[in-house]
Amino acid sequence: MTQRTTWQSIKTFFSPDTIPFLISQGAPRRLLPVGTLLIGMILGFVWAYLISPNVYVDAGPVHLSASWKEEFVKQVAWQFGASGAAETAQRALDGLGNAADVLNAMLVKFADDPQLLPRLQAIQPFARNTNELARITPSFFNSNLTPFLCVIGSAILIGGLVIFNMIIPFNTLIRRKATTESTVVEGQEAERRRLLEEAKKKEAELAAAQAAQAAVSPVAGLKLIDSFMSAYMMGDDFYDDTFSIETETGEFLGETGAGISKTIGTGDPKKVTAIECFVFDKNDVRTVTKVLMSEHAYNDEALRAELAPRGEPVLAKAGESIYLETMTLIVQVQIIDLAYGSGALPPNSFFERMSIKISAYQKDKDKAKAPPPMPPAFDETQPGGF
Repeated sequence: MTQRTTWQSIKTFFSPDTIPFLISQGAPRRLLPVGTLLIGMILGFVWAYLISPNVYVDAGPVHLSASWKEEFVKQVAWQFGASGAAETAQRALDGLGNAADVLNAMLVKFADDPQLLPRLQAIQPFARNTNELARITPSFFNSNLTPFLCVIGSAILIGGLVIFNMIIPFNTLIRRKATTESTVVEGQEAERRRLLEEAKKKEAELAAAQAAQAAVSPVAGLKLIDSFMSAYMMGDDFYDDTFSIETETGEFLGETGAGISKTIGTGDPKKVTAIECFVFDKNDVRTVTKVLMSEHAYNDEALRAELAPRGEPVLAKAGESIYLETMTLIVQVQIIDLAYGSGALPPNSFFERMSIKISAYQKDKDKAKAPPPMPPAFDETQPGGF
């Protein structure tokens, strides 16, 4: 059985086959929250920058541009010349933040102005640079781009965490070791592992008995890509095993697995009367499914009609094999072990346990099924037609 590395998982995430696969599995519904988040971000930017942008009020002299600061200094110079109020001139020039620099530049600029120059020289003792400029100096935290950078940074952070969680789930990193023995391992999970071990032993016994049939099976002569063991037991109400089919080089070919298809009766635990097996081929447009049904479900016309849209109905029997075929893959599902539950429901109506082996084979390229032919156009006829 091949082990899927982190790098192979990343390559699969960016593979061009990923989007068709997600669409086939109903991923658009799962991606709805992501789409909603993106739409919300876009509407937020439209509102913040177009519909209701920031409006600055109560600005001070320090917010003036260079040319307007010169006009401000001229007004202070004329007022000081008229009133002689030193305190007022000092307070006004301190509000500029860089009054000394502005005034020194103006003394050079207006050196030939006999009326303005003396007045500028009169207020030169009051001109000094203060820390007012520090309040308006653009930085990372007070520029106009800060909201945009915050949103983009948050999106990158959250998106990176989501991608990381898809590859390495967080619960495997932060799971703390319990002080007491896990009831899951002792109970349901331990029983599941025991079933898988027993299934492997029974598989070896069945292999010898089915050796004679192997030569005429649909997978005779085909290359085995990978095989998986899956076990259902009563009480596993969320049974749903999915396995990735990949070559030795990490090329993604599709997926296969098994899960609960139909339950009957009421109460807990659920009584499973049908289990469906599926195979998805990245080169095919459809997902092939077959439904392993209990004797009661298989003989009940109403149940068979209800499950027919899910896939071809098959009577589940221990030791039997069923085959799911797509354009480039054949998946063999072998029922290793099977036992029915007992109770108030009809006999042989629900499974107590079922262990299956799922083997994926790749067809020869020359023997791979071609896609179904397109129907003729309105002005064409079939060969031999009229």
